[in-house]
Formats: sequence, C-alpha cells, structure tokens
Amino acid sequence: MNILVDTQILVWSFDVYSPLSDTHRKLLEDSANTIFVSQISLMELAIKKNINKLPGFVPDIKTVTEQLLRNGFELLPLTNTHIFLYEHLPLFSEHKDPFDRFLIAVAQHEKFTIMTSDAKFQLYSSLVSII
Repeated sequence: MNILVDTQILVWSFDVYSPLSDTHRKLLEDSANTIFVSQISLMELAIKKNINKLPGFVPDIKTVTEQLLRNGFELLPLTNTHIFLYEHLPLFSEHKDPFDRFLIAVAQHEKFTIMTSDAKFQLYSSLVSII
C-alpha cells in the first residue's frame, strides 16, 4: 500500500516514546508498504520551528530529510497538479488547516492512503482513504 503520512505522524515516527497507535506503527514498519512524506510536511515543520511551535523538536529540516530517507520513507515533491487540486478541495469550517488540506490534495491526486491521528481528516473520507 502507498501511504502518505501527515506531519504529526512524521514527527512521531522520530520519537521512541511517541503516541503512535499500534496500527500506525505496524503499517510504518511493514516492508510491503511504501511510506511517503510530502514536501508540504517539511515546509510545515520549517515554519513551525521558525515560530517556535515545536520547541521540543530539535533536528533541523535537512537532518529530518536525511533521516527519513535513511528510515526508508520516500520524499514526494510538490507538483503544480497538487496545487491545482488544493484549490478545489471542499472547505469545511471545522478544518481549515492549509497544510492538512494540501496533504489531502496530494493523497487524492496520487491515490495514496493518508495516515493521520487527526479526526478532522475524516471530513475528506469521500475523497481519500484514511487510516
């Protein structure tokens, strides 16, 4: 299965003591799955680090990228098609996070399952498969 992890799952994948669910952990460790990280998540991490919204997250983004590749994750570049699709996603008043919405657009275009711990992603379950 092709799985796109959201940014929170990416952060938790670096933490031995993370609150990842057993289901998510098993899927991440299953070599039959290809795990993707969107450049959107790297951009979100860089922005949040710059405004001190991730005070406990120490590595710089270059180190994160190198480590995620060593961990067997695939880096997925942002494309114009992802941006075009983002523009047409439904906008729900209870979920306006632009980074999450970009990840949903990416998963929809690539036909990937998205892995998240955020219940608000369920609003988009008619567009993408969510675990």
